[in-house]
Amino acid sequence: MPLLRDLHTWIRSYVRSNHLRITLTEINSIIAGVTGIPREHLLIHNDSVVPAGAFRKITRAVKKRGEHYPLQYLTGSVEFMGIKFRIRPGVLIPRPETELLAEICLQYTAARKNTSILDLCCGSGVIGLSIARLDLHTRISLSDRSLRAVNLARENAAVLGLAARTSFYHGDLFSPLPVGAKFDLIVSNPPYIPNTRMPHLQKEVRCEPVKALDGGKNGTEVITRIVRQAGNYLNDDGILAIEHDDTHQRFMESLGMSAKQTSLYYVKTINDLSGRPRVSIFRRVYKKDLNSPAAG
Repeated sequence: MPLLRDLHTWIRSYVRSNHLRITLTEINSIIAGVTGIPREHLLIHNDSVVPAGAFRKITRAVKKRGEHYPLQYLTGSVEFMGIKFRIRPGVLIPRPETELLAEICLQYTAARKNTSILDLCCGSGVIGLSIARLDLHTRISLSDRSLRAVNLARENAAVLGLAARTSFYHGDLFSPLPVGAKFDLIVSNPPYIPNTRMPHLQKEVRCEPVKALDGGKNGTEVITRIVRQAGNYLNDDGILAIEHDDTHQRFMESLGMSAKQTSLYYVKTINDLSGRPRVSIFRRVYKKDLNSPAAG
């Protein structure tokens, strides 16, 4: 039986001889993901036996990582908002900048109780499930057109003990929701990359599902549909928080049509930590406000 030190020796030799840019952190993440050995123990207990099957699986994973295959798919997990989630090929890998979207929603729910939330285009469910985990006074519905994503989100909910406060729907945007469904908050990280930019994405990103990334000609096709329909699914004074490309701020402002037509109007755009416009907020006006001069 090979030992952990033998595995490290093989990996170092392979990485060096093939001039690969794989960090020790990535290597240990792969080993930990396959063997279950905590990362902090990997160097201390280098005399641990590695079963032959695990050895082969790790070497294959290292080779795939050398070909720019996403690390998260190889380890089967991703951290978001300090919470560990399962992730698999065919489902979008959450980005750190999307934590801004979850934080904005948590600010909204902090002053409320029994908030009903829809996580639209939910992917693995990290946004909605993070909110549910960090705010016990919320009930979350999650919807995605990818059945693989919905099943993974359901699995993550079960692992986190959130099944009792979560509901799942499979279909195109709002179409699978029950008749008359209404929410206090709709949050969405939809596909928003302009399709002309798709061939130029990093190799790792091109391993992810195209449908979860490609937002059409200008990256705004799905966004437009969401904003135009969201008012029908929000309670009075409810909000829509939506992530978008950093080139979309003016477009988001233009979507804030008159409240008389859509019951939804643009509030503001919030920059991410890099100073780029990243999340836009829309609000559904009170019915009593629809005929007021300010609403028109």
